[in-house]
Amino acid sequence: MAIKGHLNEMGLPTLVQYACTEGQQAALHLYHGDQEATVYFESGEIVHAAYDDQTGEEAFYRVLQWQEGEFTLEPAVTAPARTIATPWSMLLMDGLQRYDEETWDNTEHQEDYDMPENIRDILVELGSQVPGFIATSVCGMDGLGIAGFAVGDTNVEAINAQMTLLVKLVDTTTKKLGAGVIEDHLLTTDKAYLLLTFLEDEHYYLGIAVNRNESTLGNLRLNSRIYSKRVNQALPH
Repeated sequence: MAIKGHLNEMGLPTLVQYACTEGQQAALHLYHGDQEATVYFESGEIVHAAYDDQTGEEAFYRVLQWQEGEFTLEPAVTAPARTIATPWSMLLMDGLQRYDEETWDNTEHQEDYDMPENIRDILVELGSQVPGFIATSVCGMDGLGIAGFAVGDTNVEAINAQMTLLVKLVDTTTKKLGAGVIEDHLLTTDKAYLLLTFLEDEHYYLGIAVNRNESTLGNLRLNSRIYSKRVNQALPH
């Protein structure tokens, strides 16, 4: 069954990570005004992209910058060609870096500024302050992790895309219901609490997972408020 939606609600980086981490074979059709493009996936990798008269990586990089438009993720579609061999995570990071560099070059900015606190150091300190700590991550709404820290063998990067997808779906539903502004997202299982808190510009969020038998919601929310402020100050603005 095809998945349809709007790029301003679920960006292309999130869609790519979802399709790839799920190991899908699919075609992602993108519509931006009168422009159309398609990205093809096989076995969880991007294998082909076509836009205008371009194919391959350059075609993918160009559509990665689309912020508005519609999409259809059509499963079980075979790519008509294989023009991309770069792993999807590297492709995505390279494309986003290109976009950031272009934005920086085209934006007036101060040459002198105070070096912000290292975000991972903040997360490591957070982990030492929260009882039953499992993992924490600062993630963008594009599904890409900014920094993370975990105990044990928890792979924070592997779950960022899925959590971002969940956040966007909940936010969209809340807006349609007219249920007000979301203060945070709390997931409760029989073993853990997972608290997701938006940072001030709502382009990023802080996620914290703890063992619910060793922690309390009060302590978790208190530390989330404290460390969200510090992370927000450390983020580039």
